[in-house]
Amino acid sequence: MTFAEWFQINQDWFMLVCMFITLVVILSLFYLLSKKGMDVFYTRKGIHITAGCYIFFWLMGSDLGRARYIAMIPAALTAVVFLLIGLKVIPGAFMVKSMSRTGEPFDLIKGTMIYAIVMTLICVFVWRDNPWGLVIIMTIAWGDGIAPIAGKFFGIKKYKAIGGGEKSIGGSIGMFIFSVAFSYFIIYLFGIVLDGQNWLWGNLEWPWLWGKVLILVAIGTIAEALSPTDIDNLVVPIVMFLISIAFGLRPTVWV
Repeated sequence: MTFAEWFQINQDWFMLVCMFITLVVILSLFYLLSKKGMDVFYTRKGIHITAGCYIFFWLMGSDLGRARYIAMIPAALTAVVFLLIGLKVIPGAFMVKSMSRTGEPFDLIKGTMIYAIVMTLICVFVWRDNPWGLVIIMTIAWGDGIAPIAGKFFGIKKYKAIGGGEKSIGGSIGMFIFSVAFSYFIIYLFGIVLDGQNWLWGNLEWPWLWGKVLILVAIGTIAEALSPTDIDNLVVPIVMFLISIAFGLRPTVWV
């Protein structure tokens, strides 16, 4: 058996190994940074943003129906681990130190666990063959992750979200700009690698995709701006998912 034949048979498992290695590296890196004194605000957001790299590994998967289920394992397992740590069933001081706003394990059951669950669901029901899932992930991972950082430095004008949480116009603008930019990039990349064509322009299956992405991200940004801090990772993808259905998203489970 040649290496090419071996890889074709095992490429989904190779993808999984690469995902787990990257996950361990990310968590270890930000835990070490937290031990060195980096504020939890930055370690949380660093993990939040870099976790979005998860979808790049989808490009390594095969065309078999099993690929999406193998790809979802790291995100699903992470959600379970967050739940167990949050309920104090298993120890996880290193995760609490680098990801909990309050320093309490239960904090991981809120937005952090929801984030992992959303990643899992998009992987299973949308996968890589549809641009809408990519846009949702880029918005909640990189757009929403960058929003508080942008707000911290440029958020002069503040406003109150539902539930009383304070957010900033600068943060919301930053979220919109970065979400659009990264969405365009990831859609272009996936289209070229998987299809050999630019999905953003001239794709008959998704006409005017570039404009629809702008609308979808704008709605996601508004949803994030209005939603309470602890559940924005749930509200934003739900709202964007519903709009995506209007734009032609058809969830699948096995194709």
